[in-house]
Parts: sequence; C-alpha cells; structure tokens
Amino acid sequence: MAESEGGSMGKGAGLIGGVGCLVIVALLCLVLIVPLLVTVLVGGIAGQLSLSGGDDCVESVSAEGGDGTVNIPEAFKKPLADAAKLAGLPEQTAAAQIKLESNFDTQAGSPAGAQGPAQFTPETWARYGEGGDIHDIKDSMSAYGRYMKALREEVKPLAGDDANKLVRLTLAAYNAGPGAVQKAKGIPPFEETRVYVEKITGSAQMEFSGGCKAVEGGKSWNGDLGKGEWTIPLPDGKFTSGYGGRNVPGLPAWAQNHVGVDLSTGGGAPIIAPADMTVTGTLKNDHCVMAKMDGEPGFQFAFCHVESLNVKKGQKIKRGKQVGIEGGFMGGSPSGAAKHLHFEIYKPNCGNGKNGGANVPYDGCNIDPEPILKEKGAWVK
Repeated sequence: MAESEGGSMGKGAGLIGGVGCLVIVALLCLVLIVPLLVTVLVGGIAGQLSLSGGDDCVESVSAEGGDGTVNIPEAFKKPLADAAKLAGLPEQTAAAQIKLESNFDTQAGSPAGAQGPAQFTPETWARYGEGGDIHDIKDSMSAYGRYMKALREEVKPLAGDDANKLVRLTLAAYNAGPGAVQKAKGIPPFEETRVYVEKITGSAQMEFSGGCKAVEGGKSWNGDLGKGEWTIPLPDGKFTSGYGGRNVPGLPAWAQNHVGVDLSTGGGAPIIAPADMTVTGTLKNDHCVMAKMDGEPGFQFAFCHVESLNVKKGQKIKRGKQVGIEGGFMGGSPSGAAKHLHFEIYKPNCGNGKNGGANVPYDGCNIDPEPILKEKGAWVK
C-alpha cells in the first residue's frame, strides 16, 4: 500500500530513509556499547556491576546473577522494610524473595495451596498470621517477618558469625524447611533449594541503589568495630562494584568471586588510610598495599591497583594520610584495568593473618567491606 501511494519517489525516499536509519542505529549501538565496554574494563579484579539509577534506597534492588533490578511497589515499601528489620535480614533480600515468590501480587496462589505475596501455606499462616488477612500487604509482610525471624533463629547455630551464610541458610529453610537445613548442616542438596537461594541472593551480590545506608541484618562482621569513625578510603569516589559472586564477561572463574568493593573517581585521586595502620607488605602484580589496622579489632586491609608502590613493609600510616594514588595497575600492567580502588577487609586473626602474619586476596578471610565502612561513617557519598 505505501509503495503504490508513493510511486518511484516513494521508493527513492524509502531507500534514503533506510540508509539513514542504518546510520542512526549504528550510532546508537556505539553509544550503548562503548559504555558497556568501559564498564567491563573497569572490572579487572574489581569488576563492575550496574546500579539502579533511583535515589530512593527502598525503591529498587539490584541483584547480579538474579533477576536484575527489583522495583518495590509503593504499598510494599514500609511493610517490607519493617518485616526485614523484624527478621534481622537485609531489606534487599526480603524484596528479592517476595519478588520471586509472588511478584508482589497480593492475590497470588499456587497449586499447593500457598497464598498471598509471601506464599504462606494454610498451616504456616495459622501459626504466624495472627488472625490477619493473608492477602493484605501489611498483615502478610508482618507474618513474613515473624516467620523469617523464627527460621533465622533455628539455623543460626549452623552459621556461626558468618552473616552472609546465615541469610542463605534462612532462605534455604524457608524453601526446604529448617529440619532439612539442620540435617544437611547447611543448604540441603536439593536443586530447587539451591536455585531458590541463588536467585534471591544473586550469589550473595545484592546492592541497593547508590547512596544507601547500611541495612539491618546486613553486617559482615558481628564483633566490636572499635572506637571512633574511619576515613573514606577514596574521598569523592563512587561505588562501582560490590562484594560477592558475579558474572562479568571476560573475567576468569576465580575473579567472578569478588572479594572486595570497588570505588572510583576516574583516576588520579589520593587513596587514604581509613584508620591508623601498619603496612604488612605489597603485591606487585596488581599493585596492592597490604596493611593491618593498629587498633581493635585488628582488621587487615588491601588497597589494590594503586598507581605506584611508594610504601614499605612496617611503615606506619595514620588515619587520613595518603596510601597511594588511584590507578589501574593490574596483571603487571599500568593500564591493566580502568582506574579505580579495589578495597578489601579481612577478618581479624584469620588464616595467614594470625600471629602477626599478613593476609592476601582469596585466602578465605575476606569479609564484605561495605557494611563496615558504612557503620564507621566511611562510605562514599
């Protein structure tokens, strides 16, 4: 029809329009692909996970390896936050779980008889619903909080002081039952349960959109953090990648387990000691400065990809003083990665760090720096 109306002029215009469209599409591809390539290059050991663009910390959750960004409906925000706090779980975990269970559908149901946004069975609802409406958001989220709290307490002895493990075991108990978790002394060997936990936690890499405060239940270290605040390791830096599992194209399997957090200003900014510390050594291949804080609880730190190694073993560096310059040194190359700081924290007196020894990346003693930095007032703005 369009051809008959336009005749030969229509064909000529169509050809020109088609070429123009191809040019526009090519330009759009460049605009979209170039930032993606930069994102991957920022990776290195550091990697790069995209964050939700929203400013509301409760509104969205990003889970790498899971279902992407979880947008929380307005009516669920406060009830869900209250439930997560009651359960002692991160809000982002609760959001991802309800998303998976019902997609926030208050009328959701299953062939097995589960109902409501948290998919309670009649038996479990009778115990935790406290006479409420299973389809009501507030009632169902309150019951969800009570139930998750009970499950968390049942599996807590199996997790020890590992907060991330406790979250995963609680989720496994929700799916398979606390008895199955206790019998397995961990996540039961059921494919459904394993997939369930992985989808919700995104291989333990879940973050709120940028600028959020630390969430209840999200602590990576349950001990005393010591007195006083810390200094931000990279002032004016932005959070670019979090702690935990990920799936970044081009990185080897070992590097997909991200054992620190990445902060970036784009390069060239001073890297600062968050607390008084003593240098324990350096790693030349990735230009990491390794150090141990002088005060309690005696965490060890790693500052990686610095521009040059200008410190020596045994050197004392006071809180707020410069450790190095933000660089991209990785794999023996000054330009092995885009410029950023990869920052790690290690459990006190763990592994190689015992008896005055020094920890190193991937020695099994890493813990998530983000909750600690937030609690110490040293998280990026």
